Amino acid sequence: MKKTVLIFGISSFVGSNLAIALKDEYRIVGTYFKTPVEIPGITCFPCDVLKKEYVTNLIGLIKPDFTIYAIGLSSLTECKLNPKQADALNSAGAVNVCSSSERYGSKFIYISSSYVLGGADQLYKEGDTPFPNTVYGNTLSSIEFYIQRSSLNYLILRCAPIYGRAYGPKHPNWFEFVQTSLAHNRMLLADDTVVTGFIDVFILGRILKSFLASNVTNRLFQISSKDYLTRYEFARLIAKTFKKDENLIQRTTLPFPDDSNNSKVGNKTQTDQYFFRMDTFNVQDFLGTAMPTVEESLQLTFKRLSVQTLA
Repeated sequence: MKKTVLIFGISSFVGSNLAIALKDEYRIVGTYFKTPVEIPGITCFPCDVLKKEYVTNLIGLIKPDFTIYAIGLSSLTECKLNPKQADALNSAGAVNVCSSSERYGSKFIYISSSYVLGGADQLYKEGDTPFPNTVYGNTLSSIEFYIQRSSLNYLILRCAPIYGRAYGPKHPNWFEFVQTSLAHNRMLLADDTVVTGFIDVFILGRILKSFLASNVTNRLFQISSKDYLTRYEFARLIAKTFKKDENLIQRTTLPFPDDSNNSKVGNKTQTDQYFFRMDTFNVQDFLGTAMPTVEESLQLTFKRLSVQTLA
């Protein structure tokens, strides 16, 4: 009998793609808030994660082996403009799902982000103390701390920015926006100040399958490409990989949405450039393979999307 995976936020970009990646090996059940999603073979329920009693009853009814939290407000700017909503979705809702998962013996899996880190020019390890410099990072840091202190059966995946195509076309993500601009020969301004890794959501799905199969528990893994780029560099690499005009991508400098209440973090003050580079030794050691470079990741993306287009 297949084990059950319950995905909170199955209509999200990450949630829908993880559901597709896992559905052949697992029984998938998903929840959505206002945007229903229809994925063949997957049952979905409406759910407001801020209603703890409903969340608890739902998990008690489904009795999942694994519970994935793929809900959140992930835009740095939107989180700064709407800190209460960011805290509710990124933290409070996750607390409700985590505590209910713990009650019914379901492994709680939280998708976190490299933006939980402080943006200093260094290679961060899992054991380094986060000093977030954004509202988004602060919400993630608080829930990471809560999970590690309160749960006896958890897995945290702290990921570099995840890219790919969304299952639902209504809300295109940044990668799709770049592809659309290139396809229509439109010039695109891309920020050249924030340095991160980039990882295809399909690669994240493969890594998650390895974790579920091995039933690894009570660990935080950092998942990133081997190298690190700005969005400007990444967008030009997208153009190169998909054989589009790289000159359509123009460099710009966007104001970084730092947490104005925390303008100095640790020994780092506000600068013109921020770095969110993560050491991935532990995930590579666990998987027995190296993480791909951004270019290698994009080559896999290109091959997969080309096959889907032909199909």
